Amino acid sequence: MNKLEFPQSLNYIGVFLTFDCNLNCSYCINDPDHRGDRRTVFMFKTGLRTHLRPEEWARGLNKLPARSDLPVTFQGGEPTLYWKGDGLRQILAKTEVFADLLTNFALKPELFSEKLFGQQAKFQRPSSYPSIRVSYHAKEMDKTWGDGLEELIRRCEALKDLGFAVNSEPSESNVGIYIVDHPENDIAQEKIDAARKRVPVFLKDFLGTYKGELHGRYAYPYSTDLISSKTYFQTLKADCGTTELLIDPLGFVWQCHLYLYRSWQGNQPHRPAALFDKMSGYDFKSLKAKFYQPGAMFPIGHILDPDFTIEEIETFRKCYYYGECLECDTKYKRDRFETENVYRSSVIIRNIQWPMELRDKVSNDFKRLK
Repeated sequence: MNKLEFPQSLNYIGVFLTFDCNLNCSYCINDPDHRGDRRTVFMFKTGLRTHLRPEEWARGLNKLPARSDLPVTFQGGEPTLYWKGDGLRQILAKTEVFADLLTNFALKPELFSEKLFGQQAKFQRPSSYPSIRVSYHAKEMDKTWGDGLEELIRRCEALKDLGFAVNSEPSESNVGIYIVDHPENDIAQEKIDAARKRVPVFLKDFLGTYKGELHGRYAYPYSTDLISSKTYFQTLKADCGTTELLIDPLGFVWQCHLYLYRSWQGNQPHRPAALFDKMSGYDFKSLKAKFYQPGAMFPIGHILDPDFTIEEIETFRKCYYYGECLECDTKYKRDRFETENVYRSSVIIRNIQWPMELRDKVSNDFKRLK
């Protein structure tokens, strides 16, 4: 299969191996509506395939250039659960990509290392931040382990005896712990400071609305809360492009996280499992011709389609859902080079069709918010 050529603007490659998860967090990022029950939201009993096989993933990922400055980030759900825990090893053994991993450490360190079976080096590229990023979800993990943070630290430290670098300095450690600074996460600063002497610990901004207050900084006004804040009664039209390559568990490529996550919930008319079942030989062009309808949350390509090109993610497309954007799509973030004072968002939005009655309000409010 032909290699894809990445533009300088591509900032992230996200591979969602599975939406299965061992946790049921109230603020799960996979759920755009924050309903607090991902086990119901992502309940798959369709009788259809919900994952690519490891050999299919390897074929698709071998189209990507192996670049240490642009790793493939495996995530989910919980990616270590994919293919009964053995999927990561099978994929990595047949590819040359540099890899990052977002995980909640569902597997104990010894089992995690055993499942990788010689592929650890894929997660050991030189970087200013840990390539294995372990999320601490206080309510869920404390319920299971008592002191969830201490257990995660011990699991991180155990990787030192299994061939991984573990150090309190982020640029010298393959693994670090990430905590969402959610208002309900009441973690003493002294506890975080003590943890940072053993492994890197990072606080990540909570994004979204909690008890009527919007948290986070966003590149576009009311992109996430136009309706929930009662600023307007419906979403707006806009043109949207992306700086990220987002691939779902069945290999479909998406223009944003909102489209990806929402399409996997419940029985959406164009849910990926149903689309994949109707696709012949990864021929996405024919699939789109038969089933695409304007305004639908539809994928933009498939990673195994021989005709898929990187131009598909550089194309601006009409979107009808401005105002319900997922927070991680429109928040301000650093670029992949961690460039000082350079911030961007995952998506680039232009030509927002603001109604006349909102134009002055948006202009004034956005100046204040920035």
